[in-house]
Amino acid sequence: MAGRVVSPRSRLTHHRCTRAAWRPLLVCVVGCTALLVSACDDPPAAVGPTPSAAPEPVLTAIPKPEGPPELSIDDLGPKVGWTRVLLEKKEGPAELAKELGEVKEHLSGKDALLKVDRKAKLDWVMAMFAELEKQGVSTIRVATDSRTEFPKELKFIPQGKRKDAKECSLVATVLEDRGTAVWKLSGGAAIKRRKGFAGPDLTTTGETIEQRKATCPDAPDLFLTASEGIEWGLVYDLGASTSVLKKASFDGFVLLLERPVAGRKVDL
Repeated sequence: MAGRVVSPRSRLTHHRCTRAAWRPLLVCVVGCTALLVSACDDPPAAVGPTPSAAPEPVLTAIPKPEGPPELSIDDLGPKVGWTRVLLEKKEGPAELAKELGEVKEHLSGKDALLKVDRKAKLDWVMAMFAELEKQGVSTIRVATDSRTEFPKELKFIPQGKRKDAKECSLVATVLEDRGTAVWKLSGGAAIKRRKGFAGPDLTTTGETIEQRKATCPDAPDLFLTASEGIEWGLVYDLGASTSVLKKASFDGFVLLLERPVAGRKVDL
């Protein structure tokens, strides 16, 4: 049986009829979808007032710790509590005076503990002593590492409290070449000792101190100093070495605030 032949005109008519049949259904689907979307869209919830943000904390200055501050001097300079003072700068001395003045209530009439590194410059220690004296300290206890046989702390009396010291009181110094010299406050011949293997010969210097102290047994203090460039540790050792002497002893020490010439009279 021969196949049915469909003319092009019939095909066109068929497509038009098909589209016409689907058109009402498409309109219905689109309309229902719009109704569903409209029904599901609830009105937006009322938005309340936005809570105010927490206030930012107000930055204030860090409060200073209560009680006496730790006083120290290392190879960079003095420290008062956490505050570093650079004495090498022009404003350094004034800054040190300011920092100590702010804690005067913990210093005036009291004993001050000062920790000093062996490598600290003697000039820095002298400056600290001078300012502590201005704040009215009674004594200055200096803690410094030293030889095992020497005490790790020495008691110093502010120079101003010894203006009436006996003229026969002894002065001991570490010289520029690390030798030592011992003489009286009133001046006179200074007995010098050469340096030892790694610093001052404290054994022979001790013998000199014992000999000189015998001529002025009632003088309670030993006055200490050193030449320019001598670090604090050697000055401390010079004083601490007297603790092992058998024929001489001292109640305390006085650090001279100016470097005298060995053998010359020392003005207090």
